[in-house]
Amino acid sequence: MTLQQRPAEGGFLEQVERGLDGLTDFVRDALGLEQPKPAKAPGAPSVKTGQTWTRDFKHDTGQLTMHLHLKRGPDGSLGGYYAVQPKGKSRGQNWPLTGKLLKDDTFTLVGTQNGARFAGSLRGGVPRVSEFKNRKFALQDITFARLTPAAPKPQAAPKPQPAPAQPAASTPQAGGPHTGALPDLPALREPGFLPRLRQVAASVNTMPEIVLAFLNLESSLNPAINKDKASQYKGLGQIGRDALTDINLHINKHKLPLKVLNTTNDLTALSATQQLAYIEIHLQLHMRGVDKNAKAAGRTTSLEEVYMGHLGGSAKYAQNDVWVSQGSAAYSQNPMDADQDGHNTPVEAADTVRGKFTKNFGANLDERSRHLKPTKRKFEGRMQLFYVYDPKHDNGLPLFSLDPVSPTPVPPQEFPKPPATPVPEDQEPASEPDALDRLMKFKEGTPEYTFQQIRVAREVIKVQPQSARAELYLILQEKTPHHSQRNNLSLGREVDGDKQGARIGSIMCNLTSAAMVLEQLGIENPDPEHFPQFEDYLEDLRRKFVDARYQELLKAGLSQKKAWQGSYGRFHRTMQEGWGKVLELMGATHSVLYPRRTRQYWEESVKPALAQGDAVMMSINGHIVRLQGMNEKGLIVDDPYGRSVLQKNTHLKPEDRAGRYDHNAKESGNDTVWTWKSVEEHAMLWLAVVRKK
Repeated sequence: MTLQQRPAEGGFLEQVERGLDGLTDFVRDALGLEQPKPAKAPGAPSVKTGQTWTRDFKHDTGQLTMHLHLKRGPDGSLGGYYAVQPKGKSRGQNWPLTGKLLKDDTFTLVGTQNGARFAGSLRGGVPRVSEFKNRKFALQDITFARLTPAAPKPQAAPKPQPAPAQPAASTPQAGGPHTGALPDLPALREPGFLPRLRQVAASVNTMPEIVLAFLNLESSLNPAINKDKASQYKGLGQIGRDALTDINLHINKHKLPLKVLNTTNDLTALSATQQLAYIEIHLQLHMRGVDKNAKAAGRTTSLEEVYMGHLGGSAKYAQNDVWVSQGSAAYSQNPMDADQDGHNTPVEAADTVRGKFTKNFGANLDERSRHLKPTKRKFEGRMQLFYVYDPKHDNGLPLFSLDPVSPTPVPPQEFPKPPATPVPEDQEPASEPDALDRLMKFKEGTPEYTFQQIRVAREVIKVQPQSARAELYLILQEKTPHHSQRNNLSLGREVDGDKQGARIGSIMCNLTSAAMVLEQLGIENPDPEHFPQFEDYLEDLRRKFVDARYQELLKAGLSQKKAWQGSYGRFHRTMQEGWGKVLELMGATHSVLYPRRTRQYWEESVKPALAQGDAVMMSINGHIVRLQGMNEKGLIVDDPYGRSVLQKNTHLKPEDRAGRYDHNAKESGNDTVWTWKSVEEHAMLWLAVVRKK
């Protein structure tokens, strides 16, 4: 492959400039990368297209409540309005907004009437606003809560008709309108529940919606159901005594880092997210190879198979015409006989799951759900609700998906049209592009790049003259996105020394800084669907490594204590071997330096590493940040916790130096400057120079 260039014109320097410009385009084409455009350019490829939805959100500071109504268009456009309600006063007027959602989930909204401006991220579908301002006041680091609309009630059912022969097992379908609206049920209020639910579903080769649906039938997603009641069936999955015995045996046999429970009532003391670990074991014990056979056949495990595994004791029962019959205890305990023939079939059991899901979620789990008619009748002397299949019946509700591909039908919304000149008074004019922006063909200054733009920029810099690369790499260091540890979704595990089930973002500066470092090197989050925040993926990766290593050490004959020390203790996220192993697993290597405090040291020994495209993270005795660069004022860092100020610690003994810094969590830690004077008075612990393998 050869590079075709135009005939040379003009002077020598002009020819060189044209040659480098052509070489840059050639690199992009060879890599199969899109031409990057300014993040704010209308219609640019950086806009995130696809989904359409309308949602309401709220943020309450205690002194005022902010209401945000957003409508997302298929072209990435955002519209809507916001309103402010001071404490003890009535809600103010709705101020219209317009903006765009970019591929990295960042967005900017501009008020068309009052000069308001929102900037932040829509990762996970919930706005996290790094900065808001209007003509009267400003706020920073706002996390909105999504307001869930009331689920529509199923249509009234006509009289039941005899059901035809049962169709084959089904799974959620892709066609038709979808919705991802969630009802206000206890488990769904836990931030870690749905990510962990996805892992459980993946472990038995099924859809997360299927696991969500049968748990909804068992407990209405209430982890404390039947607490202190006489029933032996407790918690999210209604686990009984025999099932718990099997689960405990499995935990002991495989030496899993899970607590053995004495009674089923102990389950109700755990959160829904914690209970999923026990439900996962229960499902795996009763798949009987059905999930593996389904995967080999190129399909997912069906609802009938999964629910027979959970309820019936074996997923293989889904292949039978009858599960249990009249006269058995299981038949009496599970009123599912929709056609009243004296038998509960696997499909009738699954239909009960489908019907209850439609009732609670106001949506259909799959296409079959659409044709189930809720029908009340007597069963063994009591009125019970059954779900009778009728192909002529259609409840008219959308299909449910945790990842909706098309919108739920909503009434059309009218928003005030923007004025002829929609630029707000306080919006700063676009800045001039810097040297790297110009190479990237940006027509205006772009202070922060997306991951895709960083990856392109690194390839573009490689083909520039050696003398120009240092400046370009230093500019790129400034454009790496800042990550906040305070909104991480990871939940603690007792085996790691954390409080079980508690949010641990406040102690994840290590992996949050590692995420920023990896992105600066062009290494992306491999699983943004399940882990919208890169640092949560890194913590999950570390856990999988230490869990496996613990088992390996036990098999090698080490005691549980020694095995723990060689796995969970040695590779904890706060240890260099812990975050270092994560960097290694992500394709990076690092070297540790022990910095001096002089400005000369930083400029002569550390800045060259930044100038050759390496990434740097560093510890200030108790906290880890990413080093972005340095200027006349001091070191520039991305602090994942918030705006920070170094305190003097050189007069203290090494063991007393930890925590000598001030944090303002209400302000973003992006572009934090530590003055040279404060650097000279603060003994740092270490810095790590990170590069791709």
